[in-house]
Amino acid sequence: MPTLRTDKGNRWMARVVMDGKQVACKMFPPGKKHGPQWRAAKEWEEEKRKLAEAGELSVHTQETTPTACELLLAWGEAYLAHAERTVGRSTYVEKKTHMQAFFAFCHRNRIDDLGAVTKPQVYVFLSAIRDERGAKAANKYRKNLLAAWNWGMECMESFPQASSPFKGAKPFPVEQEDRYVPSEEDVVKVLREAEGQDLVLLLTLYFTGGRRGEIFRLSWDRDVRLDIGKIRLSDHKAGNGQRRFRWLDMHPELVKVLSWWKEARPCQVDNVFMQTHCDGSLGLPFQQRNKFMDRLCKRAGVKPFGFHALRHKSAAITFVSSGLNAAQVLMGHYRATTTDRYVRSAGLYTDHSAIISALGGSEIGQAVGSLLEKSFPHEFLPHGENCNPEFVTQ
Repeated sequence: MPTLRTDKGNRWMARVVMDGKQVACKMFPPGKKHGPQWRAAKEWEEEKRKLAEAGELSVHTQETTPTACELLLAWGEAYLAHAERTVGRSTYVEKKTHMQAFFAFCHRNRIDDLGAVTKPQVYVFLSAIRDERGAKAANKYRKNLLAAWNWGMECMESFPQASSPFKGAKPFPVEQEDRYVPSEEDVVKVLREAEGQDLVLLLTLYFTGGRRGEIFRLSWDRDVRLDIGKIRLSDHKAGNGQRRFRWLDMHPELVKVLSWWKEARPCQVDNVFMQTHCDGSLGLPFQQRNKFMDRLCKRAGVKPFGFHALRHKSAAITFVSSGLNAAQVLMGHYRATTTDRYVRSAGLYTDHSAIISALGGSEIGQAVGSLLEKSFPHEFLPHGENCNPEFVTQ
């Protein structure tokens, strides 16, 4: 049976052993057990074993160094297999899309060797993405492919150890715009348009500041403790592929609505939120709800915003009332600098009214009025009477 070699980029090793001696060995690309790569390795083993038993295979066959083209393909397959195990579904699909686009570029330009990938070629590839989809999208391609290259350097034999061409290609400048964060009035209007499970879902998003995926995969058994008012969110943002968890205290209103939903849900399943639109998918967890927020916002008559904007609103309210550290805890960021970027992109540092109020309300600020009374006359002459006409310019 093929053996999974984690030390060789999660490739499948096919071996034929006769009388305690290895007579043939070959590595196959990564893939799921019983998948096409695994079956190919198994069939190769069976074929070689038959030849060995017939006496037609007596020379010990060692694994040969993969060709440049084989290494290129193995890199893509191995990294995507790694990503499928370690990141969320949407992130995996994004990485796969970016990898496929780069491989299509390599095919068009007859690049079949990782060592032949240069910084100018990467720039041409990323420039085409920028022209088609914008600088921000091109930078995302660069980030994902750089991560894949760095993984290859660490986890794959015969992978080029020179500096990554994706690292050498600088990100494209992006004009930063303030994120749209809906007003509290607009959020309330949208909440009034929701009912049943939909309202419970939106309130869970608001009170936890969670990401859409974190809320969609909530489990009654593992993640919700109504008796002590705790809820657990999980993500893959640790950077090492491992899922991390954080427990949050629930607002009493959130405990109330979740308790109601647990009793009112149409079927007894472990996932907290479920599809209810048809019998064939009743009880299954949500994967995505692309048009859901658009429909609610349209009915409410407000500027459209999505699930993530609701997360930003929760963070904004927490930041204004309790500061950066509280917002960091709510959003589940490891670093305060990440939260700081969110806060700045939401435009929360641009309102100087609090600064003006603080400076004016201090003892110094309150003394300014009496200082002006003492130092300046009560009545000022019109500007024109104070000016020397010879020095006035248009």
